[in-house]
Amino acid sequence: MEEAFTRLRRDILDAHLAPETPLTISSLSERYGLGMTPLREALSRLEAERLVTFSHNRGYRVASVSHEELYDLQKARAVVETELLREAIRLGDESWEQQVVAAHYGFAQVEPLRANMPEKELARWEERHDAFHHALLNGSPSIWLKRSLMQFYVQLHRHQRNLFFSPALAGRGPEHLDEQQYSELLKKASNVEHHTALMEAALARNEKKAIDLLIKDIGLTLSTYETVQQGAAL
Repeated sequence: MEEAFTRLRRDILDAHLAPETPLTISSLSERYGLGMTPLREALSRLEAERLVTFSHNRGYRVASVSHEELYDLQKARAVVETELLREAIRLGDESWEQQVVAAHYGFAQVEPLRANMPEKELARWEERHDAFHHALLNGSPSIWLKRSLMQFYVQLHRHQRNLFFSPALAGRGPEHLDEQQYSELLKKASNVEHHTALMEAALARNEKKAIDLLIKDIGLTLSTYETVQQGAAL
C-alpha cells in the first residue's frame, strides 16, 4: 500500500508526471507494476493532499499549477514562516543556534540552481535549502504552524519543479532566455548569500532585519517565475 503512495507522490512532486496528466488505474498499474487496490488508495490519499484532483467526467488527474496558485502559496508561506521565525528568534536556545549554523554550512556546500541541472544535484539543493529553512524555524514551539508550513513547502516544491525544471523545459528553458540568462536568473534566486544574511540576523536576534530578509527571500521565487512567464505570454 505504502509503496504505491510513495512512488506516485514522488513522481508528481518531481514533475515526472506533468500537471493535468490523466491517472487511470490501468496506466498506473503498467507504470509501477502494482495492483489496483494500493493504487486506488494512493490516489485517494493524494487527492486529500491536493496533489491529485478527481471529477466524475475526467477521473483522476495530476493537480494543475498556475501563477495564481503560486502567488497564493507564497502569501500563505510568508504569513506562517514570518511568525515562526519571530518565535524562533525570541525563544531559540543554543542548540537551535547550532542547528542553524550546521544547516547553513550544508547548504553552502551545494551549487546554486542553473539551467539543465542534473536531477541529483537539483534534489540535493532542494534538500539542503529546505533543511536550512526548517532549522531556522525550529526554535519555535508551534507544532501546528510547522505542519501548515510543510504543506506549503510540498506545493511550492511541485510548482518549482514544473515551472523551472520540468521535462518540457529540458535543454532550453524559457524560449525568451538563452541558457546562460536562465542560469543567471536561477542563480540569483537560489544562491546562499542572502540566506547567510538571514542567518546572521536571526542569530543576532535582530528580529526586524531577519523578517525583512525572509520576506525578500520569499519574493525571489515569485519574481523569477514572473520573469519566466513573460516569455510564455509572448
